[in-house]
Amino acid sequence: MSREYEKPTEVFKPHNSADVEPTESATTLSTSGRLISYNNELKNSLENGYNFTKLLDQLITTTNTDELFEAAQALSTYQLDTAYLTFPQQYSQSDFYLIFINRLLALHDRERVILQSSDRYSELYHEFPGINSAGYFVFKLENTVQGGAYYTEKTTGEALFYLNFEKHVLRFNSRAVTQLLLVEYHEKISQDSIKGFENYLLNIGNFLKEDYGFDVDFTLLDPSNSAVYQLADPNLPSSIIDRLFVEAANGGRMLELGENSSPILRLDNGTVIELFEQHNYEDDVDLGWGIKVYDQQHKIAWFDVLLSYEFLRSWYLENLNTLEIQSDALYFN
Repeated sequence: MSREYEKPTEVFKPHNSADVEPTESATTLSTSGRLISYNNELKNSLENGYNFTKLLDQLITTTNTDELFEAAQALSTYQLDTAYLTFPQQYSQSDFYLIFINRLLALHDRERVILQSSDRYSELYHEFPGINSAGYFVFKLENTVQGGAYYTEKTTGEALFYLNFEKHVLRFNSRAVTQLLLVEYHEKISQDSIKGFENYLLNIGNFLKEDYGFDVDFTLLDPSNSAVYQLADPNLPSSIIDRLFVEAANGGRMLELGENSSPILRLDNGTVIELFEQHNYEDDVDLGWGIKVYDQQHKIAWFDVLLSYEFLRSWYLENLNTLEIQSDALYFN
């Protein structure tokens, strides 16, 4: 080979690391990072969905009351959808309150209410035999810091009770119970069916109290002889007591005056009604008027009296602004 075509000798020297071109661009690394992040979010979303199914299995199959409550409490605030995964068909958080009530009553062999599904409104609802022709019931979430949910008759919007899993609180609404069961349903529904629904409400309160230690206020549904039904209006005009004398006479009863001139009414089977003024003698404070119901078996509440005796129901409803039984003002206006 001629000298002119000989390749000159090349000397290779190590490059400064700063001069080395990266094998991947910054853009490629950023994209890879985003893909990894996206995949991790999908995994987390799928895990979130799987945890939801485990809780739902627990809610609908467990025979342990503690496990039932744990699942219901978790599902009532569970966020199934994420930014990366949305489930188009799912139950609402309020639906889990309904399922919980059914399962709780079933565990105690007291399940009378029927859990139904509405395709029109995409919701679950409760239907009670005997009154299903008049209305049905759903839970409506309280979307404030208070939380919880109201058990509401769908047609009238009457909220019968408030339930809060976190606070372990159940409060009945005497106004709604009166309006729905003693006014709206009174002419449409048989007394036996209304009584059956009352027992259903009492079972809910009793099982929540016994199984989970809930603080329960039954208001006018409380059948205990120790219950004092506090009138919402602390003032009771004498004209309303006079009217009770007249109504009692029309019902074939004689109103008596007991200690401190408290009106007393004796009904069937040894049941006694007393209307009396309450006073805190230590602080010298008047606490307003209350009603007590006495019966030997501790099974008759003020609601039962109103349901059974037409003359007392008329007197009560005609003077409801004064005689209404007080509900917890924190939950009911």
